[in-house]
Amino acid sequence: MSEQKAVLVQVFNFMHDTAYFYTSHLLLSPGTRCVVEHEGPHLGVVQNVLTPSGEISEHFDRVVRKATTADLDAFSRNLEDIREVLSTTRKRIARQRLHMHLAAAEYTLDRSRLRVYFTAPYRIDFRVLVRELTRTYKATIELRQMGTRDEARIKGGIGRCGRIICCRQFLHEPQPVPMELAYDQELFVPPERITGVCGRLMCCLTFEHDLYKRELEKQPSLGTWVFYKGKKGKVISHNIFRRTITILVQGKERLEIDVDTVEYPTKTQKP
Repeated sequence: MSEQKAVLVQVFNFMHDTAYFYTSHLLLSPGTRCVVEHEGPHLGVVQNVLTPSGEISEHFDRVVRKATTADLDAFSRNLEDIREVLSTTRKRIARQRLHMHLAAAEYTLDRSRLRVYFTAPYRIDFRVLVRELTRTYKATIELRQMGTRDEARIKGGIGRCGRIICCRQFLHEPQPVPMELAYDQELFVPPERITGVCGRLMCCLTFEHDLYKRELEKQPSLGTWVFYKGKKGKVISHNIFRRTITILVQGKERLEIDVDTVEYPTKTQKP
């Protein structure tokens, strides 16, 4: 029996899924185009090949074959034809007055399954739409509702930083970002300044959150009274990267000072 290999493959679907598959007879290397069984046949590209120590076929889907010219042509044709699918489906959604926004659609490589992605403010009864699409495209139709973060991940875009948005590039499972993260980082700015293209708080707020919390624990809290060169002031902001704080002296003078240079009131001093 041939030795089984674990193959890391980036699947060419809208979710940009990267997962492990198995093969026992194909010679694959990074960069090889292949067809994998991933809720139907999909085209993908090999990222890495590993030799596991035990049986893995029961844990992973399989690599079906190396991609042929016919597979590449079919993939390109599906991308072209999906434009007509989107146009037709939008017309039917409008005709049926369904309160849903069509985000994207994709075929499996053999067109046995057509998956349609949409957003909606609540649950939608789309049974009539599914029946119509099934008759038209002679495929198994799957309508998948998603949130605005997932839609941004599918469509992509450019963030405020000028780079491709994180959920499109490397965050494969975007998580909700609570407003508390902005408060913890003292981002007292208009909401649109920290809102991503999806209309939700930017995912990058989570990247430095632990660093902010760790560093702010070492500094006087907002509202704390401190002394600097004989002046008493109230802490009104922090800069954890410069390790400075800004104090307000006598209600009008603002001083940005090194956090290690401040003195704290003793118990005998009045705040």
